[in-house]
Amino acid sequence: MKLIVIEGIDGSGKTTLAQRIGKLLSSKFRVVVTQEPFTEDIKQLLEKYKWKDQVLLALLFSADRRIHVEWMRQQSADLVISDRYFFSTIAYQSVGVDETWLEQLSSVFPRPDMTILLDVPVEVALKRLESKRDTLDFAEKRESLEIVRQNYLKLARKYDFKILDGTLSIDRLTSISIELVQNLLPSSTSLASPGT
Repeated sequence: MKLIVIEGIDGSGKTTLAQRIGKLLSSKFRVVVTQEPFTEDIKQLLEKYKWKDQVLLALLFSADRRIHVEWMRQQSADLVISDRYFFSTIAYQSVGVDETWLEQLSSVFPRPDMTILLDVPVEVALKRLESKRDTLDFAEKRESLEIVRQNYLKLARKYDFKILDGTLSIDRLTSISIELVQNLLPSSTSLASPGT
């Protein structure tokens, strides 16, 4: 099983890209598309309490991820595509928590075979988010998102992410991503790009 992770700030297009890649690849492979946070219990806790304590959030996300990783291992899949993974915890929670501790906390989780970072300017992400929702939460405020974006770019250098321009069309991003994924698959496998 290969694990592909799609990362980026809120509003970068991660969810749409993960779903598009999964749909295209599912014609030739057993593909599972998933996301974090994974469990409904964690999602409900986050929604109910709107915690700002970054240490608590990091621990909650890590507990959720532990369940998620075990679930992924049980899937009979050739590819698992995850919309967010432990890099999100490092990028977001290091706004208020020591990054070294966050990396140690995340070190127990398997490394993905490939991580794609959708990089978009904060202004673009905010416009996308505003068109979907009436209010933005703390993590989606301009200054916070800029810090998180810089954290992602730093992680991209450290962990060798594939950085894509998230302002490109979804068709173009899907095509580029499929080409990247093909490098992980057996050489005899050929996937069609969107529109072919």
